[in-house]
Amino acid sequence: MENNCNGVIHRVVAGDTLYKLAKLYGVRLIDIMKENPYVNIYNLQIGDEICIPTDVYEEEERRYYSTKAGDNLSMILENMDTDIAKLFEFNKELYNITLPLGTILRIPPK
Repeated sequence: MENNCNGVIHRVVAGDTLYKLAKLYGVRLIDIMKENPYVNIYNLQIGDEICIPTDVYEEEERRYYSTKAGDNLSMILENMDTDIAKLFEFNKELYNITLPLGTILRIPPK
C-alpha cells in the first residue's frame, strides 16, 4: 500500500472483516470502505494492508499503536504514557485475550 493513508495501516490477520476492524478501531465502516476503494471487502486476504482512517474524528484525540514482535504490555504502556486500566477501557477486546497455557498469575489478596 502506498504511504498516503490518513490514519493507521492495519495488516489483515485470520478472521478479520472490515466490520470487525471498524469496531476495533472505533471508526465507521463506511469511512474504512471510502479509504480503501480497491480492497475486495468480501475476500480479505491475510497480509492485506487496510488503511484505517483516523483523521475523520477531529472532536476526540485518538492514538493508535500496532504491536510489533517482542512487544509486551509494560513497554507499550510506558511508551504510550498510559496505564493498564485506560488501555482496557479503550480496548474491550483485551478482556478476551487467551493467555498461553501454564501462565501463572499473581492474584492480590481481597
